[in-house]
Amino acid sequence: MTLSRRRFLTGSAAFVGTAFASNAWSNSNRPELPIPTLIDGTIEAPVHLQLREGLWSFKPGIMTPTLGINQDYLGPTIRARKNRELNLSYHNTLNEGVAVHGHGLHVPGEVDGGPQLEIAPGDRWSPKLSIVQPSATCWYHSHTHGKSGEQTYRGLAGMILIDDDETDAMDLPRRYGIDDIPIVIQDRTFDEQGRLVYSLMEADEDGWYGDTVVINGAIAPVAKVPAGRVRLRLLNGANARFYIVAFADNRVFHKIATDGGLLEAPVPMTTMEMSPGERCEIIVDLSDGKSADLFTLFEDDVDEAEEGIVSGMLGVLGSSEVAAEMPSLTLEVDTSLVPNLVPLPEKLVNIIRPKASDVVRVREFELTMEHGGGASGHHGHAVMDMAINGASMDMNVINERVNLGEWERWRIRSDMGAHPFHAHGCSFLIDQMEGATAPEDQRGWKDTVVLDDDDWSEIVVRFDHVATDQFPYMYHCHILEHEDRGMMGQFTVT
Repeated sequence: MTLSRRRFLTGSAAFVGTAFASNAWSNSNRPELPIPTLIDGTIEAPVHLQLREGLWSFKPGIMTPTLGINQDYLGPTIRARKNRELNLSYHNTLNEGVAVHGHGLHVPGEVDGGPQLEIAPGDRWSPKLSIVQPSATCWYHSHTHGKSGEQTYRGLAGMILIDDDETDAMDLPRRYGIDDIPIVIQDRTFDEQGRLVYSLMEADEDGWYGDTVVINGAIAPVAKVPAGRVRLRLLNGANARFYIVAFADNRVFHKIATDGGLLEAPVPMTTMEMSPGERCEIIVDLSDGKSADLFTLFEDDVDEAEEGIVSGMLGVLGSSEVAAEMPSLTLEVDTSLVPNLVPLPEKLVNIIRPKASDVVRVREFELTMEHGGGASGHHGHAVMDMAINGASMDMNVINERVNLGEWERWRIRSDMGAHPFHAHGCSFLIDQMEGATAPEDQRGWKDTVVLDDDDWSEIVVRFDHVATDQFPYMYHCHILEHEDRGMMGQFTVT
């Protein structure tokens, strides 16, 4: 099965007004939400980041071998600031090479962390990044050629939060880990010994799907939050899954930011889709003192549900060891915490879109999958050959050459199913998404766009940093197994 999003998009109203069963679980025996350590990257001292092996307890009493950055699983959250330099210092203590990409950062190719910048075992890499972009939730993760999927799956990922003066003046929730909370959503599969199960060769045409949702490395955790407005910085850190997020009581939340920063105004929502690699900042109001249960739904399950949207919702975790009714995350009100009760601004930022006359070039990209010979995936399908415009990723080939500072229109589609398309070194604006006008919550600055085989998605983009033949940028599908199998190209900006 190759994922199609159409049925959910046209049938999402079926969920409105339906609430999940509640109080069918106990919070007392659920883990506390892990909050990654926050590191201040706004000072001149380098941020030291050690790539290492670890042991992490996803399940009580079981230690799972993992990879991590400064910790056993995932990495610290790094705080950066517009118009200041972020100095990073990676040390690879693993027995394999690792490239680490700053996903969403507007930086030159030589410090972008593409596969050409692989850090050999025992070596160090110390990029100096000039942060020139607005406030945004970005992230860093493995981008090792042919191994991005496995290394990210085992834990090599973390968040980068960029602040600026304009956002500081808005009184948005900003107390890290209290009312401004990083939420890394992933799905993982475990064997009988509690070890992570992953194989690129066994992944089918849709990529590698886990069967259990983990939030910041915990299964069904609880976060204690104030009885006020809480900001969740949601990252779809999955290898391949498209997610739908919603609260059990159908409460309205407000989306305030996309990949590259704030929207022009808060967008009220009750359900929200997220593609792999995408970030969404939302504000949920808990001033009524009631806890809120967040469900993370596998969009492919919802799409295939024979009994409609709600039956797909109830299959959220998909794990026989966790009650299906249990939410992925519970926000539990703690009245001892001082709440943020400042109303949301009606206006956030101004987004200036280029005029049609500003766009000097149109490029087209088609993502293709064809059945190859040899091995089969874990659903019995033959392994797919992946390409963009007929070419699979070749480290020695530059596929496109872009001029610095010029607006371009990129038209992108696939020949089979839905894909999240990501471009390095920039944020772009979506004009058309799968043949339709981009929805209101997708009209901010982005670095991922969803496309399918029904029609073109179109973005307008400008690159303001240099990427050379030696250190080019990448464009690729952000289903990591597709990327690792060749659905990726290289481009320069000069």
